[in-house]
Amino acid sequence: MKAGAGHRIRETGWLRAWRSDAVASAKQEQAMLADYGIASELLDRQAISALEPDIVPVYKTGLLHTETTSVDSPGAVVKAYALMFAGAGGEVRQAEIKAIMPAGDRWRVVLAGGEISARHVVVALGPWSADILRPLGYRVPLAFERGYHREFKPNPARSLRRPIYDIDGGFIMTPMEQGIRVTSGVELTDRDAPSSFAQLDQVVPLARGVAEFGDPVGEAWRGSRPTLPDSLPMIGPVPRHAGLWLAFGNQHIGFTTGPATGAAIAAMIGGTPPSYDVVPFAPGRYIS
Repeated sequence: MKAGAGHRIRETGWLRAWRSDAVASAKQEQAMLADYGIASELLDRQAISALEPDIVPVYKTGLLHTETTSVDSPGAVVKAYALMFAGAGGEVRQAEIKAIMPAGDRWRVVLAGGEISARHVVVALGPWSADILRPLGYRVPLAFERGYHREFKPNPARSLRRPIYDIDGGFIMTPMEQGIRVTSGVELTDRDAPSSFAQLDQVVPLARGVAEFGDPVGEAWRGSRPTLPDSLPMIGPVPRHAGLWLAFGNQHIGFTTGPATGAAIAAMIGGTPPSYDVVPFAPGRYIS
């Protein structure tokens, strides 16, 4: 790949797995996926064991998303993209943003140490996006689907080969660069509320009952994933200020949907139609 991160991409699929006899539910989901052109395979216990021979055979039913890929380090992939962007002449600058202000037909981006002037500004600050828009009179109904993660030392002799979503257990485990990552369900609370590791503490023993892994690698961490009431992101211009664009609210799938969001914003700024219908994502459905 152009970014030099192709070795991090694994075309091994994504496995949704049920401990119960859930063939009917799996078939229903498979039919829904097929309506959108998404391929999948229905698996029984033996087929799951053939795919993942090193896990404990606790799953009776599986649905493999055969065309789904995963990566072993999202952070490393994003850094590779940033380096590619810089290599093509772009500038990557990290700074605390104090405010964005209209200035004639341009925008002032006020930083902790200086400012930037631009014709167009894209707000893509995830869970902090609403804060920067409030002084402009926009009230964004943003909520937060917080999720917790922790990685553990793998056993090279008993590997996990793809992400597995344990439906009944309510957790995901996936092989990463540093080991096996276990993630909890969604915690609906304020963005900056104190961390509560109760969900993670509950599911780690369940994951250990499926895959073999050792001590934790580093500390547990969480993300405050931004969500709007209809579960769709904001992609497009704000209603009252020319040159100000919004690109946030992708929940916990921004690593997947972010590129399509960026492509749509770039097309609109350039005056060309995006490759997909962006009307359902218009910021004007919630702000005015």
